[in-house]
Amino acid sequence: MSDIPADIAELKSRAKVSYDQMEHVWPPGDPWSEHTKANIDAFVRRVVPAGNLTIFNAGCGGNDYGLPPSAITANMDISFRQCRTLPRALVGDVETIPFPDNAFDVTICVGAVINYVRAEVAIPELIRVTRPGGLTLVDFESSFSAEIMFSRNWAKPTSVIERLYIDHMDKTHLYSLAHVRALFERSDSRLIESQGYHTATALWERVFRKALIPRAAFAIDPFTSRVPGFRALASSILVACRKA
Repeated sequence: MSDIPADIAELKSRAKVSYDQMEHVWPPGDPWSEHTKANIDAFVRRVVPAGNLTIFNAGCGGNDYGLPPSAITANMDISFRQCRTLPRALVGDVETIPFPDNAFDVTICVGAVINYVRAEVAIPELIRVTRPGGLTLVDFESSFSAEIMFSRNWAKPTSVIERLYIDHMDKTHLYSLAHVRALFERSDSRLIESQGYHTATALWERVFRKALIPRAAFAIDPFTSRVPGFRALASSILVACRKA
């Protein structure tokens, strides 16, 4: 019998079914998707050093995120459809990574993958397969997002929400930055950089709800995501942590 709680098994099952049906995790031409991918790509390119690295791209979603071409990268996803086009691809679960300890120079898990699993299980697994001194990059949806401000799920260490994503109902965990930081610190990793994004877009969705997000909101997002006070309301956060 599986020791995975029923609610977590449901979350993973729903995610797999959704991603098995998608041609693209972030459809080309969709402003929200393009903005998300651009922020992740820029963060990865800035933080991951060049060189002959070994990299684990967990929950790849069919994307290489601008990783150094000289790197040897293993690409894993819960959905075969979302990793089949990448080299060294495998199907797997970030809660039970099929690699030995200290196998990679850099481990990345972006695209809010940890929002579909137990972060307290997945983050130690990501760190386990990262060598000492190596980097782990994670992207997650924040419980401090302006989109849910003052709701019962807002500003909690962890919460669960269900909402429309592209063309289907999506159920995910949300986490606070403090909670994610603490999970890394428990596994002897320290946060060296963090970046929020989707701040202006989250504020727009909080105020106007179902109204289409204008391109102006995406254009000013890099600025609002750096302004004190506003930046704490970002709906997505990227972190880079170094293993002791």
